[in-house]
Amino acid sequence: MVFIAVLLTVSGFGQKTADIGIWGGAATYWGDMKNVDYSQSVNPLFGAFFRYNFNARFGLRMMYLTGNIGATGYMENEPWTFGPKHVHNISAMVEINYLKYILGMKKTPVSPYIMAGFGVMYYPYDVVPNRDIASFNPRHNKGDAEIHQSVTAATLPFGMGVKTHIGKRFGIGMEFIIQKLFDDKLDNLDDPLAHFNQLGDEITYTNFMHKNDYTGYLGINLTYKIYLGKEICPAYESKN
Repeated sequence: MVFIAVLLTVSGFGQKTADIGIWGGAATYWGDMKNVDYSQSVNPLFGAFFRYNFNARFGLRMMYLTGNIGATGYMENEPWTFGPKHVHNISAMVEINYLKYILGMKKTPVSPYIMAGFGVMYYPYDVVPNRDIASFNPRHNKGDAEIHQSVTAATLPFGMGVKTHIGKRFGIGMEFIIQKLFDDKLDNLDDPLAHFNQLGDEITYTNFMHKNDYTGYLGINLTYKIYLGKEICPAYESKN
């Protein structure tokens, strides 16, 4: 809350600008699977975003990404493949420029940046426990019925990038984002080693905070600068 208050305070002294942009790149996965074959585990992802610039250092980005995520590898030495499954991501992230950066100003031509926030991911979860999970965990706790669900999972996205401008209104950037999911079903392996022991007691290994699914996104964004209100005088912009 203190950090948000600081951002709102400094926004009163900064330029009133925003950026709209499009994003394109590739997505991959890290999780319960081992020996993932990344030649078959990278898929395209696309999206768009809106970024409000509080000043030359701070911004707030709302972003939507959609595309496919899948992977091929092993689980407990047994072959395992999931997807590609279609996913939807919505996130809100604070973006902090390492250098002062105002799109279109010659005195601020480029800046590295970091970002972090929160979001949600929507995706399908499909598994046949007695065929799939039983291949490496015969005492599994997943039941006998096929599972077909739509999952909405909370996420924690964070990343870094670098951006520059190509004119007074247009910018370009490259960034890498890692996203932790507070859910364990993306790879169709929901606490995959959970089981019933010989006494009939259920043994589990994951909880809300300790889950194994992450996604990684590498992409390029193209942005267009818009003014919210009157266009700011360049001399005033240079003070921020």
